[in-house]
Amino acid sequence: MAEKVYSIIEVARQNGKWGYSDINFSAGRTPDSPEADGGPVGPMWRQVSPAAIASSGLAAAGSVEDLRRVYYQEPARSLVGMAYEPPPDGRWVGYRVFTTEIGAPSAEVGSALAVTGQIGGLRVYYLADGQVEGGRRLVRLEERSEGWTCAMCADSPRASLISPLAAITTEQGEYAYYVDARSHVIEASWLGVEGWSVKDVTSDVDGCPVPSSLSRLTAAGYGSDFRFVYFLDENNSPVQLEHTVVVGTKKKPEGSVAWQVRSLSVYGAPAAAAGSRLAVVLTADGHPQLYYLDADRMVVEVGFNGRGWDVDHVGVDADEGAGAPSAADGSSLAAVAGADRSATQVYYLGAADRGAEPPDSDNNLMELRRHGDKWTSRCLGAELDLPDVATAVPSPITALYTSGPRVYYVSEE
Repeated sequence: MAEKVYSIIEVARQNGKWGYSDINFSAGRTPDSPEADGGPVGPMWRQVSPAAIASSGLAAAGSVEDLRRVYYQEPARSLVGMAYEPPPDGRWVGYRVFTTEIGAPSAEVGSALAVTGQIGGLRVYYLADGQVEGGRRLVRLEERSEGWTCAMCADSPRASLISPLAAITTEQGEYAYYVDARSHVIEASWLGVEGWSVKDVTSDVDGCPVPSSLSRLTAAGYGSDFRFVYFLDENNSPVQLEHTVVVGTKKKPEGSVAWQVRSLSVYGAPAAAAGSRLAVVLTADGHPQLYYLDADRMVVEVGFNGRGWDVDHVGVDADEGAGAPSAADGSSLAAVAGADRSATQVYYLGAADRGAEPPDSDNNLMELRRHGDKWTSRCLGAELDLPDVATAVPSPITALYTSGPRVYYVSEE
């Protein structure tokens, strides 16, 4: 049996059309191509960057100029970063292997990845290899004009074996969130020359529930220092932690900041499927819109409208009530807002139709797209005949918006 090769697939809509590419391999020809000797004509594939591993984490960043960066883990456990430059080059121009290039620690197998900041000043987070001293602690890579630097948060609690990871930036600072071995949410903020500041959010915020041991986590931030962190509690109900900033007044010119905890089940949000991935986008007004899979593995949206909370059973109500396909077991979930934040796209792995002949596999990438107050679904996997999504160890899915929506996943061939 041929050994499986794992690579990163980019699925994108440009100029109104969807397409995909394998960013680890590209089509090319050499003087000894088969057709040179009268053999069959066809594309020759050449590897242009290290292959991924089955359990690789995945993170991506982009800009309106269509600059793109993708980060993943290769078989030797080093973090790899790939760079795309827009026209006139219009191609993936190279990669970095951070362990060999700057001596960064190797990553824990299956470590989640998170990226924040702007291209030219990106910060990439992951968890160090648990087999070495200080393992499963937070590692921060920083992009500077003179090159990349690396710092480990050595005094932070060790992460759980399946810890999620999120990173955000506000005007006040830069923050990363993960879950430790006690299932507590940990916040690590980078203070530059002063190093790290670490906070046990679960212990320090009054009324904060302990996350489920399977809980995923996501976060968003904006403005002076507004932060939203989401996870599932032990009943798989979604919880919001909100860090708010109160503007100063004449009586209290310094203003104030505070954390508030809110169980979204109070507003009618249904329980999530155990271990459901969470995704959040912010509207143009800075209002959060949270997405996750309910117990039936259907996509749900819980959003703040400026006055209160709305719950939208997106998956059930899509396509004028016909409903979108449910998600496969263990499916990841990603959401991205359009350029003007008036439209949202949600991506997940659709469940197989076991009644099909032959039976389908769990490898159909699905899109749910908002049109005003309506949602429509699209099976990108079948429409584009996409390479199979790695499902033995479910691939993460990440998405961003540059010249259009772009989705990334780990493929197995």
